[in-house]
Amino acid sequence: MRAAALALGRRAAGAAGAAGAGAFPARAGRALAPALAPLAQPATASSGFATSAVARARAALAPRAPAFGASLAVASCAIATTAVAAGVAAEPARAKEAVPIASLPFQKVTLYQYDVCPFCNKVKAMLDFHGVPYDVVEVNPLTKSEMKFSKEYRKVPVLVVDDAQINNSGDIMRWLEDNVPSAIALRKRNGTSRDGSLAKEKEAKWMAWVDDRFVHVVTPNIYRTWQEAFNSFDYITERGNFNFFERQAVRVSGAVSMYLIAHNVLKKRHGIEDERLELYKDLETWTTEAVGDKAPFCGGSNPNLADLAVFGVMRAVKTFETFDDAMKASPKTDAWYKRMEKEVGAASRSDGIEN
Repeated sequence: MRAAALALGRRAAGAAGAAGAGAFPARAGRALAPALAPLAQPATASSGFATSAVARARAALAPRAPAFGASLAVASCAIATTAVAAGVAAEPARAKEAVPIASLPFQKVTLYQYDVCPFCNKVKAMLDFHGVPYDVVEVNPLTKSEMKFSKEYRKVPVLVVDDAQINNSGDIMRWLEDNVPSAIALRKRNGTSRDGSLAKEKEAKWMAWVDDRFVHVVTPNIYRTWQEAFNSFDYITERGNFNFFERQAVRVSGAVSMYLIAHNVLKKRHGIEDERLELYKDLETWTTEAVGDKAPFCGGSNPNLADLAVFGVMRAVKTFETFDDAMKASPKTDAWYKRMEKEVGAASRSDGIEN
């Protein structure tokens, strides 16, 4: 596919040259920048991406530069095929369609969450991996008004399946493993049935490690500086049914409180002096002791719950400086994470937002 994409790009470039500079005015550069911003994101390595990219570029540019004429189609095609080539080279996660809800033993799944919460992202990794369609409700951390139905349990994540409420990320993942057909089948293949097997013991050990250790090392890294703390709450300005003042209040109070908790509580409680160094050490522990060199995943040839839990926690910070630093410091983690991206695939949430 890469060769085909590059060949098409070369043909497009040749056609653009033949069209002449006059057909490609200087103002084209200014028009291209905002129109092609979406194409700067990692491309899905599929034959349909080039077509959709061309369509988006043409639709965005045509009203603003009608003088492009035939060169417009050629130029947008060249850009699209370049994006395809880059996508193939990066080996992005494959698209995975959600399974029909009618094929599942329930009718409606709703996740109550904070977008960057590591525990919530564990659950989303599980749902995405098995293609379970689900709605997402972003909870206001200050008022938690979206969770009025939950009288006693006021934390996230909470998963509501039909009329049943399941709390706590680990319990939610195990509930899904017991009730989603593909998860039941995978558990049998992994040898992690509820029978005290070594595979199950290993999975349970590393699941506990994620909750008792890893999450509490990742959190101080997210809120390492004031700037990083405020950046981590940028999502609140775009997601959730909150008004402007609520969004700003959540961003400021959330960033301040989490910075103080990370530095004055978590670091002291878990004996963390240099949060980055501890993160690198934990990732080395994970890739060496949990995953190892003999299989691609902790679960062996297939991911298990521990793989999904660690992946979810790391995916929660994939847009942060923490993630970039960790992947550079731990090539083994980077390779494992990319394998997990392929296995988990695209988000199966109903709003079309990628996790």
